[in-house]
Amino acid sequence: MAANKRTVGIIVALVILVCVVAGANLYFMYYLNVEEAPHVSSTRALENMIRQKIRELHPVYLNRNPRLFMYRNKLLKNYKPAPYENATVLWDIANWWPQENEIYPIYDTSMAQLLQTLRLEPITKVTNLAKGTQLKLLIRLANKQKVIFKPQWYERDAVIEGAVYAGKDRHTAEVYAFYLGAVLDFRWTPIVVGRVVNLKTDIYDKGDSELKNSMTITETENGTEQYCLFGKCHYCNEEETVCGDEQNNIEGVLIYIVSGSLAKRRSPWQRTYKEDKRAPWEDDMNYCKPLKDKMETMRLLDLIDAAIFDYLIQNGDRHHYETREERLVLIDNGKAFGNPNKDHLDILAPLYQCCLIRKTTWDRLQVFSGGVLTELIDRLSKHDALFPLITDKHKRGVERRLLVVYAVVEYCMDREGDKMFKQL
Repeated sequence: MAANKRTVGIIVALVILVCVVAGANLYFMYYLNVEEAPHVSSTRALENMIRQKIRELHPVYLNRNPRLFMYRNKLLKNYKPAPYENATVLWDIANWWPQENEIYPIYDTSMAQLLQTLRLEPITKVTNLAKGTQLKLLIRLANKQKVIFKPQWYERDAVIEGAVYAGKDRHTAEVYAFYLGAVLDFRWTPIVVGRVVNLKTDIYDKGDSELKNSMTITETENGTEQYCLFGKCHYCNEEETVCGDEQNNIEGVLIYIVSGSLAKRRSPWQRTYKEDKRAPWEDDMNYCKPLKDKMETMRLLDLIDAAIFDYLIQNGDRHHYETREERLVLIDNGKAFGNPNKDHLDILAPLYQCCLIRKTTWDRLQVFSGGVLTELIDRLSKHDALFPLITDKHKRGVERRLLVVYAVVEYCMDREGDKMFKQL
């Protein structure tokens, strides 16, 4: 009887010991998981965590990816300048290219020829393009092909102080966005080239009466005429003009007009544009939870891709976005590259709040690690009339922000694991 009692006692003790050990394991596993997947309650806390993540980044993010060479060589071949014979045929091809939000194919030998037509075809007619807040012109090239012209407002090294959306459009940002989209396979940006035009012979002489009335002509000290343009738009006025050099030449960009209809939609991450009022998403780290329930995953992933794209170039002005056949296109990228010394992390809010990303996007971003992203864009754009498109400070900013994107994805992987990667 006593032996049975001892046996029961031993069994009870063993059961208690097992429970204690199991409980302790669960306790430590819980806190280990909390450390691996912390939840941040504010943007400031997230910024601190991202800084820590950057310091801990694996060398794979800092070194060149062996897969780079395959992509680089194909891109360089695709954008190598090539002569053309018939611009009309090339424009017909370009108008046929867009499929959903992909404006051009990833590789096509016609691309290099098309870029040459935009650089060289004569201007035949110019009118004001009053739509929007920024100065733009509608230009017709030979054979009546229409393109949008944006003029230069700033020198390359100008630093735009203030809010991320401050200032006027930076013309070279449109060209850089085109090449960045080509490299990252975000082929949702319009085709853009830089071009130097003459405000007298190319613009005034080819303009209609309304355009001529939105230009000024003054006599200089040496007796020549200086032509300036203020245009017609929401913020256009005679007090703010763009003028050419002594020969009336001015830098600008030609933007190919995407065929098909575009729908304009309000961004869920729109700013208030008021210094004393913040938008809900700026303070609510759980802002994305209801969006996941009411927005299609495809659209949400498009917005996250756009956020990564905008963060790299610091375009914090995408208050609305356009869609083509229900897919997002990256129209109007001129508010990028304002201040090379600032990185506005909140542009990445769709990524760090939703913790979702396309697997293809993540794979592509990793290809251009080790400082090669801006190097490749330089090589692709070296034949553009406006090369170099951005300063070395801005290039360092792009590479610095790519590391931040890597760190944010690592943060999300700690939280969500592989389920954050989507195949859509």
